[in-house]
Amino acid sequence: MQRVKSLEGDVLVIAATAMIASYPLFLRLFPTIPTLSFLMAFQVVGAITFFLSALSQGFPRLARRDILLLIALAIVAIGHDLALFMAYRLTTVANTAIAHQSISIFLLFLAPFFLKERIHRDEYIALAFAFAGIVVLYCRGVGMDGMSDFAGISLAILSGLFFAFLFILYRVIPNEGRGLTISVVNFWRYIISTAMLLPFVFSTSSAHVGRADIVPLICFALFFAVIASGIHHVGLHKSRPLHASILGKTEPVFAIVFALLFLHEAPAICAIAGGILITGSGVWLALRTRGKL
Repeated sequence: MQRVKSLEGDVLVIAATAMIASYPLFLRLFPTIPTLSFLMAFQVVGAITFFLSALSQGFPRLARRDILLLIALAIVAIGHDLALFMAYRLTTVANTAIAHQSISIFLLFLAPFFLKERIHRDEYIALAFAFAGIVVLYCRGVGMDGMSDFAGISLAILSGLFFAFLFILYRVIPNEGRGLTISVVNFWRYIISTAMLLPFVFSTSSAHVGRADIVPLICFALFFAVIASGIHHVGLHKSRPLHASILGKTEPVFAIVFALLFLHEAPAICAIAGGILITGSGVWLALRTRGKL
Protein backbone atom coordinates (compact mmCIF):
# COMPACT_ATOMS: atom_id res chain seq x y z
CA MET A 1 0.00 0.00 0.00
CA GLN A 2 2.86 2.36 0.88
CA ARG A 3 4.60 1.60 -2.41
CA VAL A 4 1.40 2.36 -4.35
CA LYS A 5 1.04 5.67 -2.50
CA SER A 6 4.69 6.52 -3.22
CA LEU A 7 4.27 5.64 -6.91
CA GLU A 8 1.17 7.82 -7.12
CA GLY A 9 3.11 10.64 -5.50
CA ASP A 10 5.97 10.23 -7.98
CA VAL A 11 3.56 10.47 -10.91
CA LEU A 12 1.99 13.62 -9.46
CA VAL A 13 5.41 15.23 -8.87
CA ILE A 14 6.46 14.46 -12.46
CA ALA A 15 3.18 15.84 -13.80
CA ALA A 16 3.51 19.03 -11.75
CA THR A 17 7.16 19.44 -12.74
CA ALA A 18 6.22 19.13 -16.42
CA MET A 19 3.46 21.74 -15.96
CA ILE A 20 5.79 24.17 -14.19
CA ALA A 21 8.39 23.68 -16.94
CA SER A 22 5.85 24.76 -19.56
CA TYR A 23 5.28 28.33 -18.35
CA PRO A 24 8.08 29.78 -20.55
CA LEU A 25 5.76 28.98 -23.45
CA PHE A 26 3.29 31.65 -22.24
CA LEU A 27 6.08 34.22 -21.97
CA ARG A 28 7.42 33.45 -25.43
CA LEU A 29 4.14 32.85 -27.28
CA PHE A 30 2.64 36.11 -26.00
CA PRO A 31 5.56 38.54 -26.35
CA THR A 32 3.34 41.64 -26.40
CA ILE A 33 2.04 41.03 -22.86
CA PRO A 34 4.32 42.85 -20.39
CA THR A 35 6.33 40.65 -18.01
CA LEU A 36 4.98 42.64 -15.07
CA SER A 37 1.41 41.78 -16.11
CA PHE A 38 2.19 38.06 -16.02
CA LEU A 39 3.72 38.55 -12.59
CA MET A 40 0.74 40.53 -11.29
CA ALA A 41 -1.80 37.99 -12.54
CA PHE A 42 0.14 35.25 -10.77
CA GLN A 43 0.06 37.17 -7.45
CA VAL A 44 -3.66 38.01 -7.59
CA VAL A 45 -4.79 34.46 -8.35
CA GLY A 46 -2.35 33.09 -5.77
CA ALA A 47 -3.74 35.43 -3.09
CA ILE A 48 -7.35 34.40 -3.84
CA THR A 49 -6.47 30.69 -3.93
CA PHE A 50 -4.59 30.63 -0.65
CA PHE A 51 -7.17 32.86 1.04
CA LEU A 52 -9.79 30.21 0.32
CA SER A 53 -7.38 27.47 1.40
CA ALA A 54 -6.47 29.18 4.69
CA LEU A 55 -10.01 30.36 5.47
CA SER A 56 -10.93 27.15 7.32
CA GLN A 57 -7.70 27.28 9.33
CA GLY A 58 -8.10 30.84 10.53
CA PHE A 59 -5.63 33.69 10.43
CA PRO A 60 -3.49 33.99 13.57
CA ARG A 61 -2.35 37.31 14.98
CA LEU A 62 1.04 38.16 13.54
CA ALA A 63 3.97 39.21 15.69
CA ARG A 64 6.32 41.97 14.51
CA ARG A 65 8.90 39.34 13.54
CA ASP A 66 6.31 37.46 11.46
CA ILE A 67 5.35 40.63 9.58
CA LEU A 68 8.97 41.48 8.77
CA LEU A 69 9.69 37.94 7.59
CA LEU A 70 6.53 37.85 5.45
CA ILE A 71 7.48 41.16 3.82
CA ALA A 72 10.95 39.73 3.14
CA LEU A 73 9.31 36.61 1.67
CA ALA A 74 7.15 38.70 -0.67
CA ILE A 75 10.12 40.79 -1.83
CA VAL A 76 12.27 37.73 -2.47
CA ALA A 77 9.41 35.96 -4.30
CA ILE A 78 8.85 38.97 -6.57
CA GLY A 79 12.58 39.19 -7.26
CA HIS A 80 12.71 35.50 -8.16
CA ASP A 81 9.72 35.52 -10.48
CA LEU A 82 10.61 38.80 -12.19
CA ALA A 83 14.24 37.78 -12.80
CA LEU A 84 13.19 34.36 -14.11
CA PHE A 85 10.45 35.71 -16.39
CA MET A 86 12.81 38.30 -17.86
CA ALA A 87 15.52 35.68 -18.36
CA TYR A 88 13.18 33.50 -20.42
CA ARG A 89 12.56 36.47 -22.71
CA LEU A 90 16.22 37.39 -23.09
CA THR A 91 17.90 34.06 -23.71
CA THR A 92 16.95 30.52 -24.69
CA VAL A 93 14.69 28.34 -22.57
CA ALA A 94 17.55 25.85 -22.17
CA ASN A 95 19.96 28.48 -20.87
CA THR A 96 17.43 29.87 -18.40
CA ALA A 97 16.10 26.55 -17.10
CA ILE A 98 19.60 25.19 -16.56
CA ALA A 99 21.09 28.36 -15.04
CA HIS A 100 18.15 28.48 -12.63
CA GLN A 101 19.41 25.21 -11.16
CA SER A 102 22.18 27.27 -9.55
CA ILE A 103 19.83 27.21 -6.55
CA SER A 104 21.80 24.28 -5.13
CA ILE A 105 25.05 26.26 -5.32
CA PHE A 106 23.65 29.18 -3.33
CA LEU A 107 21.98 26.90 -0.78
CA LEU A 108 25.31 25.27 0.03
CA PHE A 109 26.69 28.68 0.95
CA LEU A 110 23.59 30.07 2.68
CA ALA A 111 22.32 27.04 4.63
CA PRO A 112 25.20 27.02 7.17
CA PHE A 113 24.54 30.68 8.04
CA PHE A 114 20.74 30.73 8.15
CA LEU A 115 19.78 27.12 8.91
CA LYS A 116 22.89 26.08 10.86
CA GLU A 117 23.41 23.09 8.58
CA ARG A 118 26.88 21.67 8.01
CA ILE A 119 28.34 21.25 4.53
CA HIS A 120 29.76 17.79 3.83
CA ARG A 121 32.50 16.71 1.44
CA ASP A 122 30.02 15.30 -1.10
CA GLU A 123 28.30 18.68 -1.25
CA TYR A 124 31.57 20.42 -2.08
CA ILE A 125 32.12 17.92 -4.92
CA ALA A 126 28.60 18.56 -6.27
CA LEU A 127 29.21 22.29 -5.90
CA ALA A 128 32.35 22.08 -8.03
CA PHE A 129 30.53 20.29 -10.87
CA ALA A 130 27.53 22.64 -10.70
CA PHE A 131 29.82 25.67 -10.78
CA ALA A 132 31.61 24.20 -13.81
CA GLY A 133 28.21 23.92 -15.51
CA ILE A 134 27.53 27.61 -14.83
CA VAL A 135 30.93 28.52 -16.33
CA VAL A 136 30.09 26.52 -19.46
CA LEU A 137 26.80 28.42 -19.84
CA TYR A 138 28.53 31.76 -19.36
CA CYS A 139 31.13 30.88 -22.00
CA ARG A 140 28.23 30.34 -24.37
CA GLY A 141 26.65 33.67 -23.38
CA VAL A 142 29.89 35.64 -23.73
CA GLY A 143 30.56 34.02 -27.08
CA MET A 144 27.35 35.36 -28.61
CA ASP A 145 27.38 38.53 -30.71
CA GLY A 146 24.94 40.41 -28.49
CA MET A 147 24.52 40.74 -24.72
CA SER A 148 21.07 39.19 -24.61
CA ASP A 149 22.24 35.67 -23.74
CA PHE A 150 24.72 36.95 -21.18
CA ALA A 151 22.06 39.11 -19.50
CA GLY A 152 19.50 36.29 -19.59
CA ILE A 153 21.86 33.77 -18.00
CA SER A 154 22.82 36.33 -15.34
CA LEU A 155 19.16 36.96 -14.50
CA ALA A 156 18.47 33.21 -14.34
CA ILE A 157 21.34 32.78 -11.88
CA LEU A 158 20.04 35.76 -9.88
CA SER A 159 16.64 34.05 -9.76
CA GLY A 160 18.44 30.99 -8.38
CA LEU A 161 19.85 33.15 -5.57
CA PHE A 162 16.38 34.53 -4.81
CA PHE A 163 14.96 31.01 -4.80
CA ALA A 164 17.62 29.88 -2.31
CA PHE A 165 16.51 32.68 0.05
CA LEU A 166 12.89 31.70 -0.65
CA PHE A 167 13.67 28.12 0.40
CA ILE A 168 15.29 29.33 3.62
CA LEU A 169 12.38 31.63 4.50
CA TYR A 170 9.92 28.78 3.98
CA ARG A 171 11.94 26.77 6.48
CA VAL A 172 11.94 29.61 9.03
CA ILE A 173 8.47 31.21 8.85
CA PRO A 174 5.86 28.39 9.02
CA ASN A 175 4.91 27.40 12.56
CA GLU A 176 2.05 24.92 12.91
CA GLY A 177 1.84 25.49 16.67
CA ARG A 178 1.13 29.20 16.19
CA GLY A 179 -1.23 28.67 13.26
CA LEU A 180 1.25 29.82 10.61
CA THR A 181 0.54 27.01 8.17
CA ILE A 182 1.89 26.96 4.61
CA SER A 183 -1.50 28.13 3.30
CA VAL A 184 -1.55 31.11 5.69
CA VAL A 185 2.06 32.01 4.89
CA ASN A 186 1.36 31.80 1.16
CA PHE A 187 -1.75 33.96 1.48
CA TRP A 188 0.24 36.73 3.14
CA ARG A 189 3.06 36.29 0.64
CA TYR A 190 0.74 36.80 -2.33
CA ILE A 191 -1.35 39.58 -0.79
CA ILE A 192 1.77 41.57 0.17
CA SER A 193 3.28 40.96 -3.29
CA THR A 194 0.08 42.19 -4.93
CA ALA A 195 0.11 45.38 -2.85
CA MET A 196 3.77 46.00 -3.70
CA LEU A 197 3.24 45.52 -7.44
CA LEU A 198 0.05 47.57 -7.81
CA PRO A 199 1.75 50.99 -8.16
CA PHE A 200 4.13 49.67 -10.83
CA VAL A 201 1.37 47.92 -12.78
CA PHE A 202 -0.85 50.99 -12.89
CA SER A 203 2.02 53.29 -13.86
CA THR A 204 3.78 51.15 -16.48
CA SER A 205 2.09 48.12 -17.96
CA SER A 206 -1.70 48.44 -17.67
CA ALA A 207 -1.91 50.67 -20.74
CA HIS A 208 -0.28 47.99 -22.85
CA VAL A 209 -2.65 45.15 -21.88
CA GLY A 210 -5.50 44.70 -24.35
CA ARG A 211 -8.70 42.71 -24.04
CA ALA A 212 -7.14 39.86 -26.00
CA ASP A 213 -4.42 39.59 -23.35
CA ILE A 214 -6.79 39.02 -20.43
CA VAL A 215 -7.59 35.38 -21.22
CA PRO A 216 -3.92 34.28 -21.58
CA LEU A 217 -3.09 36.07 -18.31
CA ILE A 218 -5.93 34.38 -16.41
CA CYS A 219 -5.07 30.97 -17.91
CA PHE A 220 -1.40 31.46 -16.99
CA ALA A 221 -2.21 32.35 -13.39
CA LEU A 222 -4.80 29.58 -12.88
CA PHE A 223 -2.69 26.90 -14.51
CA PHE A 224 0.46 27.59 -12.51
CA ALA A 225 -0.73 29.22 -9.25
CA VAL A 226 -3.62 26.78 -8.72
CA ILE A 227 -3.42 23.58 -10.76
CA ALA A 228 0.35 22.95 -11.04
CA SER A 229 1.14 24.07 -7.48
CA GLY A 230 -1.79 22.09 -6.10
CA ILE A 231 -0.74 18.87 -7.85
CA HIS A 232 2.86 19.43 -6.74
CA HIS A 233 1.78 19.92 -3.12
CA VAL A 234 -0.26 16.69 -3.08
CA GLY A 235 2.55 14.80 -4.82
CA LEU A 236 5.15 15.92 -2.27
CA HIS A 237 3.01 14.54 0.55
CA LYS A 238 2.72 11.14 -1.11
CA SER A 239 6.16 10.75 -2.68
CA ARG A 240 9.33 9.78 -0.82
CA PRO A 241 11.61 12.80 -0.17
CA LEU A 242 14.44 11.24 -2.20
CA HIS A 243 12.16 10.61 -5.18
CA ALA A 244 10.71 14.12 -5.04
CA SER A 245 14.19 15.65 -4.84
CA ILE A 246 15.43 13.78 -7.90
CA LEU A 247 12.23 14.16 -9.93
CA GLY A 248 12.29 17.91 -9.34
CA LYS A 249 15.63 18.05 -11.17
CA THR A 250 13.87 17.03 -14.39
CA GLU A 251 12.32 20.49 -14.84
CA PRO A 252 15.06 21.71 -17.26
CA VAL A 253 14.60 18.54 -19.33
CA PHE A 254 10.86 19.17 -19.73
CA ALA A 255 11.47 22.86 -20.44
CA ILE A 256 13.97 22.06 -23.20
CA VAL A 257 11.65 19.46 -24.77
CA PHE A 258 8.70 21.90 -24.75
CA ALA A 259 10.89 24.62 -26.29
CA LEU A 260 11.96 22.21 -29.02
CA LEU A 261 8.40 21.09 -29.79
CA PHE A 262 6.53 24.40 -29.58
CA LEU A 263 9.18 27.07 -30.11
CA HIS A 264 11.44 25.09 -32.46
CA GLU A 265 14.34 26.08 -30.22
CA ALA A 266 17.06 23.43 -30.18
CA PRO A 267 19.47 23.55 -27.22
CA ALA A 268 23.11 24.37 -27.95
CA ILE A 269 25.87 21.90 -27.11
CA CYS A 270 27.07 24.21 -24.33
CA ALA A 271 23.59 24.23 -22.80
CA ILE A 272 23.43 20.43 -22.86
CA ALA A 273 26.91 20.13 -21.32
CA GLY A 274 26.12 22.70 -18.64
CA GLY A 275 22.79 21.01 -17.92
CA ILE A 276 24.42 17.62 -17.45
CA LEU A 277 26.92 19.11 -15.00
CA ILE A 278 24.40 21.15 -12.98
CA THR A 279 21.44 18.76 -12.97
CA GLY A 280 23.62 15.66 -12.73
CA SER A 281 25.45 16.99 -9.68
CA GLY A 282 22.12 17.58 -7.94
CA VAL A 283 20.85 14.07 -8.65
CA TRP A 284 24.19 12.54 -7.59
CA LEU A 285 24.14 14.51 -4.34
CA ALA A 286 20.56 13.47 -3.57
CA LEU A 287 21.52 9.82 -4.01
CA ARG A 288 24.69 10.18 -1.93
CA THR A 289 22.76 11.92 0.83
CA ARG A 290 20.40 8.96 1.11
CA GLY A 291 23.22 6.45 0.94
CA LYS A 292 22.10 5.00 -2.40
CA LEU A 293 25.51 5.05 -4.05
